[in-house]
Amino acid sequence: MAYGRRFGGNSKSFSSGGSVYKTGSSTYEVRRHTLQTTVHIEPQKSKIIPLLAYNDIEGYKTTVSGSSKIVAQGSHIYPTLAVEDGSRVNAISLDVTIQTKDGSSSQIIPFYVGRIATSFHDVKGGNIYGLEADGDTGKIKYSDEIEASPTLTDVVNSTGAMMQSPELNLTKDQYNTGDIIKHWIRNVRKNVIYGGQPVVYQRWEKTPSKCKRSNKGMFYGLIVMNDSKSITGDTDVLEVVIKQQFNEIPLIQ
Repeated sequence: MAYGRRFGGNSKSFSSGGSVYKTGSSTYEVRRHTLQTTVHIEPQKSKIIPLLAYNDIEGYKTTVSGSSKIVAQGSHIYPTLAVEDGSRVNAISLDVTIQTKDGSSSQIIPFYVGRIATSFHDVKGGNIYGLEADGDTGKIKYSDEIEASPTLTDVVNSTGAMMQSPELNLTKDQYNTGDIIKHWIRNVRKNVIYGGQPVVYQRWEKTPSKCKRSNKGMFYGLIVMNDSKSITGDTDVLEVVIKQQFNEIPLIQ
């Protein structure tokens, strides 16, 4: 359980744990986000896995069904990690399981997990490995970092749905020699899967201060580097499953 050991603000006017909050005569509903993400990572490759990302509009939502008591706790669920401009997220609940794709490998699979947090001023320089800012919307895009002609893809699309992250040719050895990469990818820790046992992490954790209030260029996520050597089939392919929940408190105009 080394992953859990290493993985690593309240408002005075209202609580993000409630369904609604009031200011003057207006009532605002806290947006409850819940989603699950599954990512596969080949040996000697890396992928960025977003946890929060700026969006220029309200993300897509679904209507809660069930008894009146269930509906009363909040009429909508947001199955997206997109957070509208100005909204606040104080903490995120993470339930992470990392195992081999075939689920029964007896191989020893070493991997590394780090974190990336950016805001408006960070993305202006264009030096963040795997990420670029869109000049028109301010939304973060993935970059596959192909030197000749990098391909940029949305982290979230126009409705707020999450898009697939590209595979990156970043190994731990390369990370160790890159000063700029180390500046943006922080808290990198080694973990090991052995005997087919998954690595599990469950915790509520505070949002980094620069990502609490959504702004153009805001992004918070993990980067996972699969440091195993290629063997056969899916025995050395990592499967990362992240279940996350958080409350988005919209900006009061």
